Amino acid sequence: MATEERVLCFQRKLLEELGVFQGLSLEIEKYLPPLTSPSQILYLNRSDAEHDKRYKQLIPYVLILCNERILRYRRGKGGQETRLHGLYSVGIGGHISEEDHGLFSKQFGYHEGMRRELMEEVAIDEMNEAAVAVINDDSTDVGFVHFGVVHLMCVANEEIVGRRSGIVGPEFIPLSEAVKDPSGYESWSRLCLERLDLLLSKAANSGVTVPDRVPH
Repeated sequence: MATEERVLCFQRKLLEELGVFQGLSLEIEKYLPPLTSPSQILYLNRSDAEHDKRYKQLIPYVLILCNERILRYRRGKGGQETRLHGLYSVGIGGHISEEDHGLFSKQFGYHEGMRRELMEEVAIDEMNEAAVAVINDDSTDVGFVHFGVVHLMCVANEEIVGRRSGIVGPEFIPLSEAVKDPSGYESWSRLCLERLDLLLSKAANSGVTVPDRVPH
């Protein structure tokens, strides 16, 4: 019998001590270091973590841009999160597993997990990226037990393909098209698209070469 995946979590009470917010926050320096501290994280069986509201799972959520276009795909039935099937997404990433040895050897402690998820989901081999925001959405069951770390990454070309059945129809679309009507997107993607100009600005300040603003 296969061993169940154990995923990176932190106690919800830590977020409450820092200050619970709803939606997207650019205060990544306030939240990320304490929430990823080795003294604060723990690993839980994924089946338990999905339903135990005392904990939140830490999820890297990476937006991939090429020039003035952004990668978009649909959540397929092959994805493990059934509550998101059929929705558009502009975020690549997933749970950080206990298998990611050496996870806390770098600055914030989740870069190895983020790289693993990216390599599993899309054919990408460069990491020109910056963490630009965090997401907390307690309005849905799936959101209540997850906490997102938004990264913005720029790539040189669009030769990226879906590697899992959970990634359906990946394509780069103009930023202007992506932000025009966010209603068909999963909630985290909607939050990112609604404030994409601010995310681009934050990434630029971190040294990532991005479009100056979203074309309208």
